[in-house]
Amino acid sequence: MSALLQAVIDTLLPAEIALPAGSAALPTGTSVLGDVARYAEVAAPLLDLIRTSSGGEAAFLAATADARRTTIAAIEAQAPERLRTLLQAILADYCESSAVLSAFGRSSAPPQPAGQMLAEADAPTLAALENVRARGKLWRG
Repeated sequence: MSALLQAVIDTLLPAEIALPAGSAALPTGTSVLGDVARYAEVAAPLLDLIRTSSGGEAAFLAATADARRTTIAAIEAQAPERLRTLLQAILADYCESSAVLSAFGRSSAPPQPAGQMLAEADAPTLAALENVRARGKLWRG
C-alpha cells in the first residue's frame, strides 16, 4: 500500500476530533476504506502533482497536517479535476460505510426492500410539494 496515497486520503478525510455531545466520530478515510491500493490508478495523476509540488514524497509524508492541506489546496486550484477524480472514487465508498453512516446518525441497513423511516415533512417542504403538484404534468404522454 502506498504511504503517500494513505497520507493523501487521511488528509482529505481526517478523523473528527471535536464531537457534538452524544454523537459518534467520523473515522479517517483509510480506517474505513482499508486497503487503498484499489484507488492507486485513479490517484496516480494527483500523486504525481503532490510529489512535484511538495518537494517529493518524503517531504509530503514528513509535513504537518496543515502543510499537507495547503499543498492539496494549491493543487486543487491548479488542477481541480485531478483531485475531483480521486474524491469521487473514495467518497462513494467512505459515505456508504456503516461507521460513517452511524456518525451521520443514519442506519446502515439497506434501504430496500423494507425501506427506512423518514422524518415527517415540515410546512415549507409540504408547501413546495403542493406547488409542484398544482403545476401539473409537464411532459407529453
